[in-house]
Amino acid sequence: MLTIDREGTVDSGRIPAGGARAAHILLDAVVSQSTGQTVQANVEAMTLALSSLTIENPDSPDAVPSPGDIVGSAVVCISWLATRLATTSGRDIEDVIVDLRTFLESVSAPEEQD
Repeated sequence: MLTIDREGTVDSGRIPAGGARAAHILLDAVVSQSTGQTVQANVEAMTLALSSLTIENPDSPDAVPSPGDIVGSAVVCISWLATRLATTSGRDIEDVIVDLRTFLESVSAPEEQD
């Protein structure tokens, strides 16, 4: 199991190759977004960045990461970032996650009722 200490460094464990590939794809999606672009351009850039998660590319030797690799890599990335943010802001990681949950609620569409 991979663990991350308060400074954001890895204490133990390794990410499987599929998880590392998934993490890089997710990071590509993050950097694909630009405040200087239109919403449509950002959607197209993100779609292209994330296409490696769902489409086998016959010209690429890289396999599509499994759902477990995708989720695991997202957890590792969020944990690392939250730990670094908590440390640099002098707060507990739980407080950083509360702020993240508040943000998610503020940008989430209401659930549709049947």
